[in-house]
Amino acid sequence: MANDQGNTRIGYDTLKLTGSKVITMMIVMVSSMMLSRFRSLTEYGTYSQLLMATNLVCSLLMLGLPNSINYFMAKAQTQEEKDKFLSVYYTLNTILSLAVGLVLVLATPLLEIIFKNQLIKSFWYFLAVFPWTKIVMSSVEHLLIVCKKTNVLMIYRIVNSAALLCIILLVQLFGGTFTTYMILYLATEVIFTLWTYWQMLKCTSHFKISFNKNLIKTIFTYSIPIGVASMIGTVNIELDKLMITGFFSTEKLAVYTNASRELPVTIVATSITAVLLPQMVRLLHNDKKDEAVKLWNSATTISFAIICLIAAGCFVFAPEVITILYSDKYLGGVGVFRVYCLTLLLRCTYFGMLLNATGTTKAVLKSSIGALLLNVSLNYVCYFAFGFVGPAVATFLSSVSMNLFQLGYSCKKSDIKFRDIFPWKNCFLLLILNAILGACLYFAKNYIVSTIHINSVLTAILLGCCWTIVFMVLSFSRLKSEWIFLNKER
Repeated sequence: MANDQGNTRIGYDTLKLTGSKVITMMIVMVSSMMLSRFRSLTEYGTYSQLLMATNLVCSLLMLGLPNSINYFMAKAQTQEEKDKFLSVYYTLNTILSLAVGLVLVLATPLLEIIFKNQLIKSFWYFLAVFPWTKIVMSSVEHLLIVCKKTNVLMIYRIVNSAALLCIILLVQLFGGTFTTYMILYLATEVIFTLWTYWQMLKCTSHFKISFNKNLIKTIFTYSIPIGVASMIGTVNIELDKLMITGFFSTEKLAVYTNASRELPVTIVATSITAVLLPQMVRLLHNDKKDEAVKLWNSATTISFAIICLIAAGCFVFAPEVITILYSDKYLGGVGVFRVYCLTLLLRCTYFGMLLNATGTTKAVLKSSIGALLLNVSLNYVCYFAFGFVGPAVATFLSSVSMNLFQLGYSCKKSDIKFRDIFPWKNCFLLLILNAILGACLYFAKNYIVSTIHINSVLTAILLGCCWTIVFMVLSFSRLKSEWIFLNKER
């Protein structure tokens, strides 16, 4: 079986996944730009509403199921156990996704009222089938990583996004209608969904439709807390915007929304987590606790180095970054943007990694609920203390609290000392290095702009390049050793 062949080299697998995500993200951005230009406002609005309804219902009803693949497949000791899990998982996933489609079709009259759009009923078939494709395809990343097919996953992502881009071009080239586009879009997703099933069958020696009640209960016990925690996390992210809506104008909300938008550098950490979690499960299951923690620390150090460099650069050159990304109309959000740059540092890893790897997902749920409640209270306190920037500060503080709780609980669960569970020293040194470089280049930028009168954006770009080179030279030795350890064959 493919899932038992070869060894996992976490660093290289992460690099491939990150690269494919960057390429996919660029293609998706181009697709969105073209679709919004080629279709009318009504058509594009209808498209957005259909996706919004589907995504919302799917996020509520997926119940964290895709995350269970990493845990149960990595934990399985025999091919028979893997076959048993995949049979139950895909049976359950398929039925759940078809049920979501039925719910959406029955809710079509309600959606027409909510969105005030009579065109929605014309796309009932989309509401019926698209949830199935979305839910089943959400498992493909976890499946292929556990089966050690990262090259296949990388190609899949690029081909899928490129195919959807080609559909837009073909429909526009041949003068197709919006209905034609939606049918072709759905047909393409159906093809890739069937391909996901095929990949699953290649990872099994025997698949059958299965409703093993005990295993279903075990899967839900693991996945539901993660799914609920994910939903709570979404509410937590939107909470500060709700606060701004209540106290400020629509224009201020627009500024805050863009200033608080998370930069896509977290794909590094998410890629590492996706590859690392199955390895952590195997190591912990084989009582190799120290190696599992060291592996996590090495991955976190590399992730933190990349994210810290970008976050610190964006913090120092915040006015220039905002101007490049959103225009100078949004410079009023510089303070908010800088606070979120600090929050970005907390995205260097998934702090609940050890809890997920040991199946202690209820602790993840508890920490998410605690973070939400803390954020609610801190939003009011910080708003009156700091004004417009206050909700961003509240988000930062609640995130720090949640991460510390997860690390502390991980120590308790695994009997690992707090000083050993996270690469505190490495991250502190990287942070200090960037702080020193950032302070020097901040004053250098102000001096160059005020005395030589070079454009501040151009100056920031040139200084940012110098910053990156100096940082990489000074930290190369440490990061190289972590990279080598990360890629040891296991």
